[in-house]
Amino acid sequence: MSASVDIKQFTALEQRVDALVTQQQQLLPPLANSGKSNHKGAGPGFPPRGTSFSVPLTPETLPSTPDLSLPGYQDVLAPDNGIAVSDRPSAQVATRILDIIQRYGHNAASSEEAWPGKIKFMPLVEAYVSKHEPVQMVLPAFPFKSPNRKDKTLGSLPDLGEELALMHLNGLCESITEVYEHGAKVVITSDGLVYNGIDDSEVWDYSTAIRDIIRAKDLHHVSALRIVDLLGHSNTENLNKEEYLTHAGSYRRELVAKYTPAGFSALEAVRSDKDTGMTYRGYIKSLTKDLMYSPLAKQIQDQQNPNQQNPKKRYEDAIENLAYQMISRGKAFAAAIEAKCNNFVRLSIHPSTGQAKLSIPLVPPPKGAHQMTPWHSSVAVGVDGSFRTVYAEDVRDTHDLIYRNGRPYHFREKSELYDFGPTKVEFEHLYPCGLVIRPVVESGERPSFRALDSKKLRKLTEHQSPVVLRGFADTTDREQFIAKAYELGEVLPWWFGIVEEVKDAKRSDKQGNNVTSSEAMPMHFDGMFKFVARTDDEGNELKDGQGNVIKDQKPPKFQYFTSVATAPKGTGYTLFAASRLFFEYMPAPYTVERLEAVKWRVDNDGYWDAKIKDQPLVVRHHKTNAPCVRWHEPWPASKTKFSTCVVTIENDSQDIVQLVDQLIYDRRVCLRFTWEQGDILLSDNTAMLHTRTAFTGDSDRELWRIHLD
Repeated sequence: MSASVDIKQFTALEQRVDALVTQQQQLLPPLANSGKSNHKGAGPGFPPRGTSFSVPLTPETLPSTPDLSLPGYQDVLAPDNGIAVSDRPSAQVATRILDIIQRYGHNAASSEEAWPGKIKFMPLVEAYVSKHEPVQMVLPAFPFKSPNRKDKTLGSLPDLGEELALMHLNGLCESITEVYEHGAKVVITSDGLVYNGIDDSEVWDYSTAIRDIIRAKDLHHVSALRIVDLLGHSNTENLNKEEYLTHAGSYRRELVAKYTPAGFSALEAVRSDKDTGMTYRGYIKSLTKDLMYSPLAKQIQDQQNPNQQNPKKRYEDAIENLAYQMISRGKAFAAAIEAKCNNFVRLSIHPSTGQAKLSIPLVPPPKGAHQMTPWHSSVAVGVDGSFRTVYAEDVRDTHDLIYRNGRPYHFREKSELYDFGPTKVEFEHLYPCGLVIRPVVESGERPSFRALDSKKLRKLTEHQSPVVLRGFADTTDREQFIAKAYELGEVLPWWFGIVEEVKDAKRSDKQGNNVTSSEAMPMHFDGMFKFVARTDDEGNELKDGQGNVIKDQKPPKFQYFTSVATAPKGTGYTLFAASRLFFEYMPAPYTVERLEAVKWRVDNDGYWDAKIKDQPLVVRHHKTNAPCVRWHEPWPASKTKFSTCVVTIENDSQDIVQLVDQLIYDRRVCLRFTWEQGDILLSDNTAMLHTRTAFTGDSDRELWRIHLD
């Protein structure tokens, strides 16, 4: 249902606020040329109002302002900014931090170009580094859901879109932690109350639910502020809904009176500032669809205006007027943020030139696709596991509406792969990749994982690796585990047999296998060092001209695990890097075509003691034909007491080693998976690379693994 307000009360409130702002501006000198307008009949700083309407203000987000932000630096994932990097260690660290932030950014200018704001914000980031403090960022966002719940959104509360966005922001901070031990934090400032018109109770419920997601997902690097926090009120952490609703109007009036710049002209700002102009055009686009079923649209249809009989034109005039008001109020909100979050790195969800801030897509769209915020859209999950922000009206016929906790949460592309017949299951899509399947247990015992259709599990794994079966019975029964393997595909034995028990063997000598240790491991694909003799049709081994048996590398198509025992919390993660996302975020000038031509070699000592050359960096998937990365991360003696690994690019730049190593750990590409006891996991060994983080040496962590074709 669309939000509505009492028009008379709202108009009276607007008049009181206007009077208060006028009073404030009279005490301050006006800006030069402020208030000038070429529009006949326009008030100071505003376009002609045409027919005046008091209606909801529903932003796509904050207007842009010339304040803080960031991106870019000079590594293989970021373009050359043409800026010399100081020899100061703090400056070098700050540069690496800026590079990471730029990877997450998306400005109106090409993302392959140098970020023009870097030189401006480099000192800001370096100051945090010099003081050994977390880099602080602030993002005005997450106001409320669009009131157009027919065409755009699924309801008034956050859904999968907001969940993905918050995890994306947390991933940005975690990526910074990997190059700077003190890390980073993002503070979200909710601007919902600024654009009053949506019921204040709805704004409270939405922002409270945002905080619930932050806590439930353990997003330790993300926090949220309300307007009352920006205004400097005390004891805001104990603010409850009743108090908030009682004083919401006062918060708005105080914000406008205290922080609206004297003589500010929204019209002039839109004309003269490119970022503000882009924000204004975004407002026009979002408001037009947002308010399609609102009291505004109905009021226009019902109203007879002798000066303008065309309802469409009256609606357009009203939308334009609202957009200018939003620019003006947003300016006050931005000033409050700058006062409260002084020297924070300023992020924005608005398109921008990159001169004054970093524009960051919260749910990154496919290359070339339109960028939408989660509160102005719904999320559609593809069969390939991809996430897209869409208008609900565009996918209702092609996607199923999926509920969580009794309310609509996202759309999922229709597919028979999700139908497991009499075994009722539910699905959770992981960020940035992966799928968890759980049984729906209404009464009685949990179903056995053996009941699940093996062909469908295999197909899902080819598209959405890793696929995790969680909460099923019999998952640590060795006989059942092995029997299911034969249903899933051809079992590929090793010299030790079918099942590899992946646990710490307590060895510390050079010839030990790091797979059966507690050490961290390099990112790799399984079967890198597995070679099988080539045979003729009668099974005879083939030999070369020197009489040596010809052997071919034989990587398995699938890994199949069960978790017998887990490591202590925060250790022993298994990491999965998705080739689909690797190529999605691969920067220019690199292309799939270029990387497909690359050959590399590996020199490994210790347990494997292998010298392998002419390895293709990219292979095509056996079913989907998608490009897939084949890689073994370089692994020096400083990281291990076992096998070391030297990697050399044979026919292209050695910079490709750094490119691959950075991207495969990028949190937009790489899932950090936490095991639970009894988890069954299937991973496509062609589409995914994987590794493990270290765990404590006295841990009983144990996985069983079988290779499948």
